[in-house]
Parts: sequence; structure tokens; C-alpha cells
Amino acid sequence: MKNQLKILSLLIFIILITVSCEEESFVPTYESPKDDMILVEGGTYVMGDWLLPYALDSATSEGQNIKDITSDLRHGVDLTFDMRTQHTVTVDSFYMMSTEVTYELFDVYCYEMKGKLNHDGWEGDSDYGPTNWGRGNRPVVWVTWMDAVAFCNWLSVKDGLEQCYEVFGTDVRWVRGTNGYRLPTEAEWEYAARGGKYIPTINDGHGWLYSGCVDGAAEDTCYPGDPEYYQEYSEMFPNGYHTDRYINKEVMVDKFLTLKSYAWFNLTSGWQDKDMPETDNGSTHPVGTKLPNNLGFYDMAGNAWEWCWDWWSEGYYNYCQNNPKECINPRGPDSPGDINASYSKVLRGGSWGNYPVFLRTTFRFFSMKAHFTTMSNPTFQYANFRTGIRLVRDVE
Repeated sequence: MKNQLKILSLLIFIILITVSCEEESFVPTYESPKDDMILVEGGTYVMGDWLLPYALDSATSEGQNIKDITSDLRHGVDLTFDMRTQHTVTVDSFYMMSTEVTYELFDVYCYEMKGKLNHDGWEGDSDYGPTNWGRGNRPVVWVTWMDAVAFCNWLSVKDGLEQCYEVFGTDVRWVRGTNGYRLPTEAEWEYAARGGKYIPTINDGHGWLYSGCVDGAAEDTCYPGDPEYYQEYSEMFPNGYHTDRYINKEVMVDKFLTLKSYAWFNLTSGWQDKDMPETDNGSTHPVGTKLPNNLGFYDMAGNAWEWCWDWWSEGYYNYCQNNPKECINPRGPDSPGDINASYSKVLRGGSWGNYPVFLRTTFRFFSMKAHFTTMSNPTFQYANFRTGIRLVRDVE
């Protein structure tokens, strides 16, 4: 009998320990991000890229997961076609999270609202199984734009603030003047990434090329007459272009040394070779482990792409240049079709798996992927193992 009681006591102890460990490990504790937000003082700056065009070696095949399509779905070679019209923009002051939203915070939302956690790595395919990179302090990925909106509203209620968004199916309206959490506009995001009110004093007045630093624009700069210059590009890029040809990190040991201190990208994240399977070719890393920019923001270059509020339009910068009154706190086209906007939302900042050009403070990515969607579909539902979020709040 005594032995049975001992065994029963031991089983009860094991069960209690197991439950305790599960609660500690899997039920996240909510901590408000309010105190983690940095004031970005408003100001005026010249938005847009100032460098030579960035060109691929050749047009990629349809279905490539890369920004290589123009608004009429033509696959091209110019990755910076939508960001080179510079225009003067003014933004009001706002608060922004110092880091990207982590699993530690997003998991609380998932437990309370979704009933399913976002995956923390590559989800696998028919050839390779899924990978798990870890949760906790890593940036949450697999976030759709609609997920981001719902998360903002949930977080606002959690902290006793006003919700910024009214949601009607996939129709989302931004209620201006509310004090809750929201996605940054493109103009706000680029302003904070390039250095805020200090932009005129950085890099000959341009601000940071990569958030926090200035480094090479690309592996190669090709001018007409150079041996590596593609003559078929002579009409498209008569003044030359930038490009990256490296296919693995071994040949880049002595390149982008400054950027490597500030960003998780394909030369620092564990990426080995462009032809290696995704199952073991880089990952996200804990936020705040690289150097911040001058305002105190981490990972605005690399780690995870960050959703913005704006609909993407190839011609929006031209519109702003010709309509300067629209450049005070701009928030992009009102809806798809307005200013030729597509059914795509803007992503900024680059990710752990990208080449340096994608990490530029001026680089505009968008959620359209030819192998997932067409122009007529709501592609802001797109997400993958590189898409995350960083939130802002208005200054009251």
C-alpha cells in the first residue's frame, strides 16, 4: 500500500510539474508595448530614392517571389522603378515601436482572438518538412495585412485606447484622430528609417541609405563602356545601374561590413546560397540584437518585412510631385483604382533573406506575387515567412 501511495504521489507531482511548465512555456503574459514606443518629431523631407536604378541581370521567369512585375504584370529587370520620383513630404509627430512586433506579444493576441498561432519558420513543401526558428523575442512572421489591422484594434482595446480601424469584411477604414495603435504610412516609415528630423544632416542631406548606416548601394555599379555592362540595357539605363550578382555569402566576406552590423539579411542571417532549399537557408533573429538607427529603432533594415497602411501605386510618387498639397501627412491612394493603385499593400524594410537593395530605406515592396494572385484579387491577404509588423500611434 505504501508503495502504491508513493507511486501515486510521484504521478501527481509529475502532472503538476508538467502543467506548470506548459503554462509557463505556452501561455504568454501580456506586456503593453506603450513604454517601448519612441517619439518621432515631425518634419519635412524629400521622399524617394536618389541613386542609379537597380537592375537584375535578366528578367526573371513568371512566378518568381521577387518584385519584378510592373503594374500591367510585365516582368522586368528594374527593381526601383516605383521609388525614384523624389518629392517633398511633411509628416506630423508620432510614436513608433522601437522593434518589430514579436511572437511574445502576438501570441497573446492569437490565444485570445485567433485560436491558432502563427508559424515560426518555413512551412515546408512537398520536398522538405517545416522548420521552427523559435518564438519569444523573434519578430512574428506569416502576418497578413488584415491580421495586422485586427491586431492593432485588439491591442488598442487591451491598452484602453481607441480603435483606429473600422472593418467591414475586407474594407478597412482608418478613423483619423484616434489614439490607438495603427500601421505606419509609407511616408512615416521612411521618415523614421532615414533619420527623422536629422535627415538634412545625414549623408549629404539624404538620410540613411540603410536605416542607421550608409554602405554600398550594391555589389556592382555598371556604367556604359564597362565590360560587365549589359548593352541591351543601354536605352533603359543610359547612365548606368546598380546590381548584385553574388550567389552565396562566401564571396561577400569583405563587402557590406557596415550594414552587417545593423541588419539581419542574407549575408548575416544564416543564408548560404541562393540555390539551397529554404528549409536550412537563413532565418529571423531576436529583435534588437543589431545596432539601432540614430532615433533608436532596431531592425528597420532586415529581419522581417513591415506592413504599411498604403495601397501600392506605381505612379503615386509622380502624383505627389505634381500635387504638393497632397504631400502633407500623405497616406497613399484611397482605394484600388485611385491613382492607378493595385489591390496590393506596401511592405517596407526588407527581411532576413533579402539582398541589400531590398533593405534600403527608400525601397518599396508590395504584396502582389504572380504565383499567388492577379491584379484583381485582394493580395493584401498575402503573407509568408518574411512578413511582419511594427506599429505606431498618434501624438495626443
